[in-house]
Amino acid sequence: EGTLLTNPISSENTHANPLALKTRDILHAPSCSQSPFGGRMASPTRRKTAQTGAAEGAIRINLSGTKYSVVRLVAEELGMIPVEESSNNCSVFWIDSAIPIERFLELKPYQRVNHFPGMGEICRKDSLARNLQRMCRHHSREYSFAPVTWVLPSEYSTLCHHVRELRRRRRPRTFIAKPHNGAMGVGIRLIRSSKSIPENESVVVQEYLEKPFLLDGFKFDLRIYVLVTSCNPLRIFVYKDGLVRLSTQQYTPPTDSNLDEHFIHLTNYSVNKHSDSFDDDESIDKGSKRTLKYFTGWLRKNGYNVTELWARIYDVIIKTVILAHPSLVHSYQACRPGRSPEDRSQFFEILGFDVILDHTLKPWLLEVNRSPSFGTDAQLDLDIKTGVIRDALRLVDIRPSDRRCGISAQKEASRRRLMTHTSRAQRSPYDFRAEQEEAVYVREKRKQEVKERLLQIRREKELEEHEEANMGDYVRIYPTPDYAKARLYQTFLCNSAKLGLVGKSSSSRSRGSPATTGSSMQRLKEHELLDLLSQYEGEQGVANSWYSSHTHSLRPSTSSFQPLALQHSSPMEAVYVAMAAREREEERCQRTMIDLNQTSPTHPGKSSEEVAKVIQEITADMKLYKPNIASFWLAVLDNSKRRQLLAPLRETVKAVLISYWRATVLDSVCLYHIINRLFLFLLSRNGQGLWSTFDPLGKSWEIVFKQKSEVISITEMVCCRRIVELSRSALIAAYYYHHLHHPKTQKSRPPSTSTPAPLPTSHSLPSIGRRPPPTAQHRSRSRAGILDHTALRTGTMFRKTSVPRL
Repeated sequence: EGTLLTNPISSENTHANPLALKTRDILHAPSCSQSPFGGRMASPTRRKTAQTGAAEGAIRINLSGTKYSVVRLVAEELGMIPVEESSNNCSVFWIDSAIPIERFLELKPYQRVNHFPGMGEICRKDSLARNLQRMCRHHSREYSFAPVTWVLPSEYSTLCHHVRELRRRRRPRTFIAKPHNGAMGVGIRLIRSSKSIPENESVVVQEYLEKPFLLDGFKFDLRIYVLVTSCNPLRIFVYKDGLVRLSTQQYTPPTDSNLDEHFIHLTNYSVNKHSDSFDDDESIDKGSKRTLKYFTGWLRKNGYNVTELWARIYDVIIKTVILAHPSLVHSYQACRPGRSPEDRSQFFEILGFDVILDHTLKPWLLEVNRSPSFGTDAQLDLDIKTGVIRDALRLVDIRPSDRRCGISAQKEASRRRLMTHTSRAQRSPYDFRAEQEEAVYVREKRKQEVKERLLQIRREKELEEHEEANMGDYVRIYPTPDYAKARLYQTFLCNSAKLGLVGKSSSSRSRGSPATTGSSMQRLKEHELLDLLSQYEGEQGVANSWYSSHTHSLRPSTSSFQPLALQHSSPMEAVYVAMAAREREEERCQRTMIDLNQTSPTHPGKSSEEVAKVIQEITADMKLYKPNIASFWLAVLDNSKRRQLLAPLRETVKAVLISYWRATVLDSVCLYHIINRLFLFLLSRNGQGLWSTFDPLGKSWEIVFKQKSEVISITEMVCCRRIVELSRSALIAAYYYHHLHHPKTQKSRPPSTSTPAPLPTSHSLPSIGRRPPPTAQHRSRSRAGILDHTALRTGTMFRKTSVPRL
């Protein structure tokens, strides 16, 4: 023990006695200057020694954000080099407080930090209560391990009604109120009447457990240390030892006279250490603070089933972390975009679970602490918390080579992005050779995904071997080897995501396929992936021979042609047919986006340049023309004429889609349905949908449209924005030419000094808003029910289209 506690880095402790080192540096650590993170900065002597003694390849850890000396002691014991608070050239950050999201985004790929973004879903008392309530609606029996909780002030009336109802039935209960984000017992009070309930305070109120399990006549709770090393896949560890924190006065049930006796009802160490009855005896069977190992032995000695108790405690911990899992995954992907699934997690976190036992030994969850105290006021604290931190740093597998490998991986990823050709030549719907080339491209991509999944499986095996060798006093509770429990926890994970605890990303959306590719790939075993990879290797020769035999054929017969992407040579091929379809759909969406960006509005008898110039002049002075355009769109035109104005654009977009998707399968294309909903939105509420796109905020219409639609990918949203721009241009052009032919039909005109510049008078174009003076040719077309539409097509114009008679 003396060897472990000797500091090999700091010169001031080189000749210190181990016990004296504990007493001076740990139990009575000197005060240090404050760092920007709210913790203590390293002393100048330690900083200078660390810089001069830093060996090449050593792990550097930034401890400027922590105030606990035991963290520095463990880091130096493991051979890590503490660095200055302003230095970002380190592999590990250890910070006591919660970290803002900006700090997570600034992390380099090889750096680790001792917090997860999104863990506040269970570490804030109000968030924990809300998430428990949501899960209880679907799994009331499985999630009944926490006292009934009300979040104030939103549930103030509900709580008051409940308290009055208990009084009416002569079954009064005691409640305990805690601040939403409080700690160390600050602001906690007991309540027995509705008059004492705080109305406008941000607190959570729980039912008080009036029959707790007692130890030597004292109420107590358990501080259990939980380590989360990864969120995807989820991995949870529990330290075998912990703290048993006792109150300092004999327990008596709460009454109106003893509600303020916090030394009876509260077990917080920060509260009871101020009591005159606090016992700081460090014997294993005495004192107001004891170890979990002693408590477990005491239970076993008195005939209690310890194995069943710890199984129930583990179950409570796993179900609680599952509540935060959707938020953890969502926040991790947001903070570390583009990270491959086989990369090791950059985040880890030590949580402090506070659990209390009732008289039947049922565990009840009180709260989860995101930054549990690592203060070492006693030898008992030093022994336990040193092991918690040391074994956690060993488990997360921090290597000196992480920095070098991370920088190399970054350079390689940049090189691949620069060298990869993302665009491919456009093709016609009947270009079978291009379709065969696309099938080969998709197959190669699937082979790469199979190889990545194989690599991920093998790295997971290496990770398990590392964990088995370095767990120390930790025990892995999730993933669990029990198959039945694993299926149950998987159900909870799925339901937790479905309940909307976090927003779903576009990558997790299902596009009508029987199963998502990721979930299907995750279910495959290693030998199945090897068989699939060998199958793809065999298909490569078949594909090459097929392609060479059809090289000189301009158009092979459809009866003998079947793309390899659609062949089902094995049961697993069906999984990748759906993946190939999604990949083709995404690529075609990008091609559609390119075509729409190249499309410009035209008008019969006018060139695209002239129409673009008109639109540009009106857009530049939109404040002046906006009232007239609004009157034209909302008052002059009725619903049928509005649909007629947007019909050419709708047909143009449909023609673009048909050029990439065959007309027979267009109804199953996700982008086609999104565009149809967009046109319905633009024409909704008598044209108010399109008019909302003229809002100065610019993007307000997107918020409304997304609320009424499914999750939209970035490419699909860009296509929608372009369609909106073209719709606005069509409206502006229609207004201008209508105003030119029918100036008296406009209800409100701009001032004479600001009227649009006159155009040549040689115009004989049919008006979209109102019918022009009838001619013999126009009457014949009207009788036939045919009118010329405004064309919106790049380089071409639509033919005459049959429309309802105006």
